[in-house]
Amino acid sequence: MVAKIGVLIALLSLVALQTLIAAEESPNLADAKKEGKVVLYVSAQLPLAQTISRAFENKYPFLKVEITRTSGENLLNRIKTEKLAGKMAFDVVYGATVPLMPTLGVVKPYLSAEAKAYPARFREAKDFWAGVSANYYVIGYNTKLVAKNEAPRDWKDLLHPRWKGRFAMDPEEFSWFGAMETYLGEEEAKKLMTGLARQDIQWRKNHTTLAQFLAAGEYPAALVYAHSIEEMKGKGAPIDWVRTTAPIVLDIQAVALSALPPHPNAGKLFMDFLLSSETQAIIYQDRKIPIRPGVVPESSPLHPTGLELFPSPPKVVTNLNHYASKFEQIFGPRR
Repeated sequence: MVAKIGVLIALLSLVALQTLIAAEESPNLADAKKEGKVVLYVSAQLPLAQTISRAFENKYPFLKVEITRTSGENLLNRIKTEKLAGKMAFDVVYGATVPLMPTLGVVKPYLSAEAKAYPARFREAKDFWAGVSANYYVIGYNTKLVAKNEAPRDWKDLLHPRWKGRFAMDPEEFSWFGAMETYLGEEEAKKLMTGLARQDIQWRKNHTTLAQFLAAGEYPAALVYAHSIEEMKGKGAPIDWVRTTAPIVLDIQAVALSALPPHPNAGKLFMDFLLSSETQAIIYQDRKIPIRPGVVPESSPLHPTGLELFPSPPKVVTNLNHYASKFEQIFGPRR
């Protein structure tokens, strides 16, 4: 028994030593220790941000993470106000509106060594931001109401008369709309969206609500997030999603370094950690979709192989009001 305890202690000591050695290899570590904390602004889900922050603090016990969580629009307004005041309070920002921030001058380039593992389409060309996780916009359907061979295979299939009044969407799908127009071209996208507008869409705000009502059978099909469908399906809900649409639009949750970080080295260390395989695995365990290759198992329906994935371009985020206006013109009043 004593021998077993000795072996266990030795193994734990080895793990601790390896962690310490790995940490010491970071060029930002020594200066980060002096800074003592990192300030994180997020518009991503707070529980996930807290889980990631705890893991970071466990790995680097000499650093504390201060989290401020608010909606994407409020986060942008807060950061713009800080810029006008000439003093930014955050080190790192993580969320869906990050791709807009380089144009505001509130973030600066940082090429994390971890970011090099990511495909170029999930990184800003001048290293202002890197993608962390994604939402897949897909057609979800209730398997009790729709047989698999009767489910839509592509977006244009939703224009068939059988789907009139039987498809649901969030009334503010502006990002999806803009990405679809970019992928399909303005003319083809207008045909599709105008056709959808004639289909008596059932409008439900919030993607979680859309998925829940879909599972309850309130409507046969809906525009939903794939990871939500997978999570609910795993709990026994009678729902599935279509993998053959071209494209499957992705909304990217990205991370960037403040243009004036109060704790620059701790901020860089946190960015490295967020993009690492270790943290990407945490994101997957939280039933989200990490972007780093090799983290989502090949056996998962969410694995990118065979999916026509199309990241929503930064120009869509930058010009979201433009696409919102076009969406309003086509779909009109929605409630």
